[in-house]
Amino acid sequence: MKEPSVTQTKISLWRNSLLRRYLVLALLVAVLPLLVVTWLYDRFTGELLENLGEQKVQHSMNATRAALSGFLKARQFELETIVDLPDIERFVSGDPLSPELESTRALISFETDSFDIYGVLFFDAQWQLKTALPGVVSSGSPYWGEKQLSLAGLPRRNFADFVLIGPQAPLPGRSGWFLFAAPLPATSGETSSSGFVALHVRFASLTELLKSQARIDGFRPLLSTAEGHRFTVNGQPAMEQTPSWLSEEFAPGWSIEVIKHDPAVDLSQELRRPVFLLGVGASVVLVGGFFMTLILRLKRRFVPLIEGAEAVSRGDWNVHIPPDGNDEITLLARAFNRMGGRLKALIDSRLEVEKKAVLGEFSASIAHEVRNPLATIKVCVQSFPVDEDPRSKELITLVLEEIDRVNGVVENLLSFARPFDPERVWFTGGDLLRRLAALIEPLAVRENTNLFLSGDMDACLCVDENQIQQVLMNLALNSIQAMPEGGELRLDVQAFKQNTVITVSDTGSGMTPEALERATEPFYTTRTQGTGLGLSISKRLVQLNGGKLSINSEPGTGTRVSLIFNASKGTHG
Repeated sequence: MKEPSVTQTKISLWRNSLLRRYLVLALLVAVLPLLVVTWLYDRFTGELLENLGEQKVQHSMNATRAALSGFLKARQFELETIVDLPDIERFVSGDPLSPELESTRALISFETDSFDIYGVLFFDAQWQLKTALPGVVSSGSPYWGEKQLSLAGLPRRNFADFVLIGPQAPLPGRSGWFLFAAPLPATSGETSSSGFVALHVRFASLTELLKSQARIDGFRPLLSTAEGHRFTVNGQPAMEQTPSWLSEEFAPGWSIEVIKHDPAVDLSQELRRPVFLLGVGASVVLVGGFFMTLILRLKRRFVPLIEGAEAVSRGDWNVHIPPDGNDEITLLARAFNRMGGRLKALIDSRLEVEKKAVLGEFSASIAHEVRNPLATIKVCVQSFPVDEDPRSKELITLVLEEIDRVNGVVENLLSFARPFDPERVWFTGGDLLRRLAALIEPLAVRENTNLFLSGDMDACLCVDENQIQQVLMNLALNSIQAMPEGGELRLDVQAFKQNTVITVSDTGSGMTPEALERATEPFYTTRTQGTGLGLSISKRLVQLNGGKLSINSEPGTGTRVSLIFNASKGTHG
């Protein structure tokens, strides 16, 4: 069957196309949520991270405050231990290097064996330095060299029963420090303390506890005092004037401050957003390309269907759509092909019926107009006197033969126009074939044709015997005429389940494909003496008897005509 041409119909993808709408809708469904999510991510991720950072700062603030308070609490325990040592007041009023105080000095050294403490200082009631016991990290004044330590200008804050003095900012060549002091116990007979003992604490040891807070990007921790001094995590004075974002006091007058500022530029962070947006763009392109490819493939699948429908609308019933694939479009293509075949068969059947009706009416009219004059002519010719002239006698005989021949043609026209309704009864195929063989055997012998009967002679069929005998006789005569040099004529009958098949085959010249296609058309014949009604009438008689006539032939190999009848008992009354 003819394939539809891809150039017959032009379908635009962007104009009045369902595929275009499907593409736009698919892209909106797939890409729009992606773009919205991208915008929301780009819009709110920064704020979310900032909020998370703030929450992290608050949690870290609590932990740092606890660490600083713990540091001071540890110094408090150390200082309480030193104050409770025996003869501790003699480090102010007596000789601190006395051998009697050796054990006390050893205990003080044990308690202050820490890198956080420079040493232990003893003051009198007027805060004048009397004794300085060095620790493991002490250096310079007041432990060696000049025994002086000025507390002038340093803030003092009461911390429970203790006193916080300082802090002292680092000076050139000197580290920062602060004092954690407690009054010495009063001696017997005195009502007030004879002096004070103080831990000389490394200030950086306290500020270094802020480092955990400093690890949070975008936030900077400071240690501030009530006097407005700020110190960094290294214990250095801070020049930062930005107001604090969060502040928590961990000791009287001492607070942790957090300053919020823009984070330092991180190259990886700066590149992450463009890379993310590039990935989103690539995803959009890939999604769009995927749907575009899908749409183009669908278009290629739909175009043959549209072109096929256009071809059918033009009357071209031979269009066949290749059913590629195994999906709904394939099922639609197969259904379309079946529809086209059935429409072609229906229209051909309708045309055949109309053609037969026209030919029947025409044949009946012609037969009616011709038969009566022929009968009159024959009667007149038969009434002519017959003389002894041989030529006149021969002419009269020829005229009568031609009248009989024309009358036979008229009879065929009438048979084609108004065939009698069949009187169907059950016969065996053998009876039909044996009777046919008896009738045509003399002619077959004269034409040098070998006649063979074969098959299941007991196969039954329900037909009008006279009509089918007429069909078989016509087919047998055609076969003998197709073998002018002689040959084989085979009559066969076979039973196949519910069908009985009678076959008439010969070894004649056969038919060309064009002749085979038109063999059963009325008035079509390849013989000069034929009327072209024999096979047409035979086909119609077979159909009236509920059968089917099938012809197979090739040039030079002979012809095989099969009559197929339903032999099921349940299909006949």
